Amino acid sequence: DKQDTGTELFMSILTSRRMYDDIINKFNLTSVYGISNIDRVREILQKCCTISESGQRVISISVIDRDPARSAEMANFFWENLDKLLKEMTITTAKKNRIFIEERLASTGEILTKLQEELNQLQQANKLLAIKDTGEISTLATELMTKLSEKKLELERMKRIYQPEQPEVVMLSAEIKDLQKELDRLTSYQTNLSVILRELKAQESLYSFLTAQLETAKLDETKNTPFIQVLDTAVVPQKVYSPDIKKILIIISAIIIGIGIIILFFDVLRFLGSI
Repeated sequence: DKQDTGTELFMSILTSRRMYDDIINKFNLTSVYGISNIDRVREILQKCCTISESGQRVISISVIDRDPARSAEMANFFWENLDKLLKEMTITTAKKNRIFIEERLASTGEILTKLQEELNQLQQANKLLAIKDTGEISTLATELMTKLSEKKLELERMKRIYQPEQPEVVMLSAEIKDLQKELDRLTSYQTNLSVILRELKAQESLYSFLTAQLETAKLDETKNTPFIQVLDTAVVPQKVYSPDIKKILIIISAIIIGIGIIILFFDVLRFLGSI
């Protein structure tokens, strides 16, 4: 027995060729009936199944079979397969939206992982693992620029006193060169870090937004997807419902009595004719 709001849809699926073919395959009815013609097997199965709707959104299913246990299993399979087919066939706008959001969420997660890897590689390459704040880098860059300006000023002063090949001038020039390299490296690091951190923040915001949207889409999909509720599952019958033995006995008795009356009638005619 079943109850749900999409009664017409459920009845269409329950009486569809897809449903009967699934039952035939599930229970191997071609072997059970000893018939290889699938069309004939389907006809027999349809005659053995009664699917009716009470008018109160309750659908009743009964199956006649030689094996009582199999008849109960087949009746229960109707609603089990109905639930499966509903999930396969009901493609709503909410479901399409949910699938789209899941795909975007997965791709955003991949981007976040890639950006984090780039950030780690950048920090390792620059040996500045402790510095993740661009503000700290700006402070450090300012300090380097101040120091570099002081060294350059000192070099100009020394060049007026000493010759260019003097050790003091050479050492100070080398120090200035190293400071400039360090400043260039730090500036490049700051630029690359800012780009990665900005993209990370944007993708993290998008990921949070999509996560919230996914929950909403799942709720919408649940509301828009028809569902079934089983009131009574089929159980193994304790008595034979078909064929009706009483009816058969009554018919046979009626036939025998009819034949007896006919025979008696002809015997009476022969008796009267012999007088």
